[in-house]
Formats: sequence, C-alpha cells, structure tokens
Amino acid sequence: MPVTTLTDFHHWLLADVSEGAPFILLDTGELSRPSCAAAIARHLNEFDESSGGNWIALDAAVIETIAADAAQRRLIGLGEPTVSPAGDPANVGEVLVALARRGHIVINHAGAFIALAGDPRGFKAALGLPESGGEGYHIILDPSGFPSRCLAPLVADSFLEWFNHLQAA
Repeated sequence: MPVTTLTDFHHWLLADVSEGAPFILLDTGELSRPSCAAAIARHLNEFDESSGGNWIALDAAVIETIAADAAQRRLIGLGEPTVSPAGDPANVGEVLVALARRGHIVINHAGAFIALAGDPRGFKAALGLPESGGEGYHIILDPSGFPSRCLAPLVADSFLEWFNHLQAA
C-alpha cells in the first residue's frame, strides 16, 4: 500500500534531498491503483541505485491533507492554502508540483497529469488507454494482458531504462 501517514511522508522529506530528481506519473484512469504505485516505489527502492532507497508513493488522502494543512505545506516550500468558493482546498496541484520537484515519488492522483504535464523529469505511464489517447506517455500497458504482479516491475524497469538513456545523452 502507498504511504498513508504523515509520519512516513516526513521520513521521506528528511531523507537525502533529491531536488530535481525524476518522478513517475501513473495514470490508472478512473480505477485507482494505489497498491501498484506503492509496488513501483518498492521496486525502484530495490533497483534504482541512484535514489538511495528513497522512492515513495503517497496515498491521495495524504496528498490532500498536505494541501489543506499550512504546516505541512511549509515543509515542502509552499505558503498558506487558498480555499475555493466551495470551501475545498484548491491547492492539490501546487502540492503535486512541489512533491514532484523533490523527485523520487510515484504519483497516482487524478490531478497530477494536468499539474505536471509539461515537466520533462516526469516519466508518464498509463495502465489502460488514457482518455487523451496516449500522446505524451512513455509507456501504456493493457492491465488485462498481464498478471497484476507484473505491472509494477514493467513500469519501474521501463522508467529505469528511460532514465539511464537520459543520463547517457
């Protein structure tokens, strides 16, 4: 499962700073797959030697808690949250950008692709055909074509190949 507590989020923040490191955007369509995001992070913690074992996948509820809490936002360099007319925090996108800026995070959140679409450090993976048709994605997998235990290693290993290619260029 992805990180579901602020304590685990704080441990990630206290680890070596990885500002500017790559991140993964995982698009699972309408079907949330938090366990797949967490499995990708675990796989990368084992096989991505450059990360120091500092990959994380945050639960959507933790991301939204961070977005609404001024103290948590300050930890990632953001100011006070603004509130939309409906009373809900309108700052999740800001938080996603700040988390991605730090790197070594697998983000499986509905607002992530809008907030982070133009960031070249993001590896974009989809499980199932995205609504956009798939332009701009690095890998699109049909989840019905693989056993579920294979999806995370396929995404993670594809990310590592992509990242190694970027570093070599």
